[in-house]
Amino acid sequence: MSMRPKVVARPLSGAVTMAIDGYTVNGAARVQVGTGSAGALELLGYTDRGVQIDIQELTKDIITDISGEAPQDVQSMGMMARIVANLIAMDRTVFKKLQGRGDRTTPGLVNTAGLVLGGSGNYLFRVGIESPFDEPWSFNKCFVRPGYGTTLASAANPFRIEFQAIPWAAATAVTNKDTPLWTRSLS
Repeated sequence: MSMRPKVVARPLSGAVTMAIDGYTVNGAARVQVGTGSAGALELLGYTDRGVQIDIQELTKDIITDISGEAPQDVQSMGMMARIVANLIAMDRTVFKKLQGRGDRTTPGLVNTAGLVLGGSGNYLFRVGIESPFDEPWSFNKCFVRPGYGTTLASAANPFRIEFQAIPWAAATAVTNKDTPLWTRSLS
């Protein structure tokens, strides 16, 4: 006779039944950038192992003597997003347009120190991401940050590029409430 205790499956205490519709598998991703005529999206490339999207909710602690070192409250300080794509196939002509953003005269040269990328310079651009099994993502005001790069070798190596998206507002705006950081449509 076995001395092992009998294991009985029990539901989790307070468990809520949810509509889980499957695993999160989005399929191959297409990365597009708004470098075309009048900001039209152009295909930058296809990814190797997808696109990483990190939405960052920015907050600032309100420290008071009442709470000591722990915050007594927290302020919402906006949002931004980080988009990282490892491109296994890319359109080098479109990429050169990204390299030439700003007031530099050719890729490889430095922009004027202090150049404002939004506003009248309008050097920010849109990033669109599509995959076959999910709604697309569109980040309307982006720039390349911190950079891009690849490994030079005889084997296929993805080209890594990172974008930052911001909820851009004009310098004359008094609030950026309801300014879009992203939408789920490419139209």
